[in-house]
Amino acid sequence: MLMTMEDHSLSRRDLIRLLALTAAGTCAAPSQAAPTNTHNAAVHAAQPQLRMGSEQIAILVYPEFTALDALGPHYFLAGMMGATVRFVAKTKDIVPCEGATAGGFCIRPHMTFADCPEELDLLLIPGGVTGTLAAIADEKTRRFVADRGSKAKLAGSVCTGSLILGAAGLLKGRRATSHWQTIDVLKDVGATPVSERIVTDRTDRITAAGVSAGLDLGVELIRRFRGDFYAKGMQLLGEYDPKPPFPGGGNPATADKVVVDMLNMMHDPLTEQFRQAIAKAR
Repeated sequence: MLMTMEDHSLSRRDLIRLLALTAAGTCAAPSQAAPTNTHNAAVHAAQPQLRMGSEQIAILVYPEFTALDALGPHYFLAGMMGATVRFVAKTKDIVPCEGATAGGFCIRPHMTFADCPEELDLLLIPGGVTGTLAAIADEKTRRFVADRGSKAKLAGSVCTGSLILGAAGLLKGRRATSHWQTIDVLKDVGATPVSERIVTDRTDRITAAGVSAGLDLGVELIRRFRGDFYAKGMQLLGEYDPKPPFPGGGNPATADKVVVDMLNMMHDPLTEQFRQAIAKAR
């Protein structure tokens, strides 16, 4: 064993660090010497080195945001050694996620808008429905996103979070994506809708499609910040190898048409609600 667990627990960063040290041939149990086998040493020497960094990352949270939009990318980003990944909100009050009253959960933000660093490596905006509509209507939230997002090296979103980015003026003339039911609303903020899982525009904007696309985004962000090898390690550590029960069922182009029609009927007012919110925010 590399170390005894006793009362301690290993974080994702600890595991990555141990894997990196082991790959380099520099980590051994206290009672053992480092490997001296010539073949093993050659294998260790050939291993790519994990790229280090000190990224400053803020993930916006607001009442009734969709939890997975934020927590999916957070899982991967929080595994980057040296990075600081924090949740930011208007106040430090506990923020309920979407569905919290029905048994969901809440997040205690690490910092307020005022506390957030002026210059970030990444500002990430999750989506939602009623909560996102309220965030678009909230002037302080729009001003914060506009300010920190325009200064950040990279501003990104998951799902309808792109409509918050757009309402803050950060997607004008940009290619972007959103949840499949609201993607056309991107035109209302001056963006060009693109029906892809992840859409990058130049070096400073990145948007992901609905909810679970945030997991893809998390891996892609690690690839951008730390390179392919680090991203592969985190993807494997998270055993991110999705095989859904209904292949193709998560895309409106290939899903059961009856299901698509049902969801469109249920959410028919949604597009107009977002359009009205964005119009009022101008």
